[in-house]
Amino acid sequence: MDFSWLFPPAINDMAKQVDSLFWFIASIAVFIFVLVEMLLFIFLVRYRRKRPDKQGIALHGNTKMEIIWTLIPALILVAIGVFGSQMTYAIQTPPKDVYTINVTGYKWRWDFDYPEGFKTTNKLVIPEDKSVLFKITSGDIIHSFWIPSMRLKQDAVPGRQTQFWTGPSEKGEYPIVCAEYCGTMHSMMLAKLNVVSTEEFDKFVQSGGKAGGSATDSAGGEGQALVEQKGCLSCHATDQSKLVGPGWGGMFGKDVKLSDGSTVKYDEEYIIESIIDPAAKTPEGYSPMPPQQVTKEEAKAIAEYIKTLK
Repeated sequence: MDFSWLFPPAINDMAKQVDSLFWFIASIAVFIFVLVEMLLFIFLVRYRRKRPDKQGIALHGNTKMEIIWTLIPALILVAIGVFGSQMTYAIQTPPKDVYTINVTGYKWRWDFDYPEGFKTTNKLVIPEDKSVLFKITSGDIIHSFWIPSMRLKQDAVPGRQTQFWTGPSEKGEYPIVCAEYCGTMHSMMLAKLNVVSTEEFDKFVQSGGKAGGSATDSAGGEGQALVEQKGCLSCHATDQSKLVGPGWGGMFGKDVKLSDGSTVKYDEEYIIESIIDPAAKTPEGYSPMPPQQVTKEEAKAIAEYIKTLK
C-alpha cells in the first residue's frame, strides 16, 4: 500500500530507511492497539455481570500469562531499540570521502560555509552524487536544522557542534526549516535545499555561491543573489508584508514617511543610502537597521533588484 502522500518525498536511501523504521514501529503500535481494543470488547461482552447478585470469580494471577505478556513487549522494545540505535549511529558516522558543509543558525537565517571558502545564506546547494556531512552550530540561541525530505533533524546549539550526513540524493528543490522555537521570526527562518547535477554544482562553486538557484541572468539577478547570501530576507519581505523591517514589494518610486516626520522618495539613491548608512533615514515605525557589510556596488545591485519587485 502506498502511503507516500502522508510525507514529503524521500530523496535518498537514508530517508527511505527512516521511513521503513517508522512503518515498522507504527505497524506494531497499530497491531497492539487493535488487539487490546478487541480483547477489551470481547471481555466486556463475554464476562459482563448478567445478574445483579452474581459475584465475579476471585483470580489470584496466572504466572505463565504474566511472563508471556511481559516478555513479548520487552522483546519488541529491544528490537525497536536495536534498529533505532543502528540508524542513529549510521547517521552520525560519515564515510571517509564525504563533502563537508558548516551550518550556522542565527535569528533568523541559516548560513552555509563551503570548504572552497565562500558562504551562502538560506540557500544550500549540494551535488546529487556525493555524500555530504553537515556540521551544525548556532551563533546565538538554540535552533534546529531540519530537512524534511531527508528525514534528518539536528539541534544547532551555541558553543557546540552537532552533525549528520546524507548520501547521494535526488535532484530538486526542497525546504529547510527551523524546528526549535527561537523567537518572533521563528516561522520565517526558512531556507532552500537545491540538489543539482555535478556540472551545475561545479559552476556554483566556481561562482562563489552566486550561481545555482538564483536568477543571476535576469534583471536584478545579481542583487537577488546578494540579498539571499547576506540574509536580507530574514528581515525584509519581497512583497509589502511588514517583518522586522518594511517590505520591498511595489515601493520603488513611492514616498516614504520617516521617523522624524519628513518624507523621502523611495528611489535608488534612498535605497543605497539606507544600506550603507542605515541610521541616516529611518522609516516611521521601525528601528534603525544594524550596520551592514555591503559595498556601494553591492548596494546598487540590491537597489536594481528591489526595482523589479511589484
